[in-house]
Amino acid sequence: MADFDLQTLWPMLLFAAVLLVMFWLIIIRPVHVQQRRHKELLAGLSEGDRIATAGGIYGTIVRLRENEVDVEVADGCVITFDRRAVRRIVD
Repeated sequence: MADFDLQTLWPMLLFAAVLLVMFWLIIIRPVHVQQRRHKELLAGLSEGDRIATAGGIYGTIVRLRENEVDVEVADGCVITFDRRAVRRIVD
């Protein structure tokens, strides 16, 4: 078995560290930021907000519960969604 010294391993260790930092910056961090923003969005929902769901359905929130949201999509037509299905608030 070959005996490696630190001078031989140093470039490989530096390269591995740079790859890990790049992986974190490009993939992991943006996902965490997106998850945090979505969690803040869900916490800030209120009745009367006009929303868009993950499925592309637009409507107005008429009732909020812990894990569900009732959305009026047309006059008198209320659909219940999982709260996590809300993707954005529409202006």
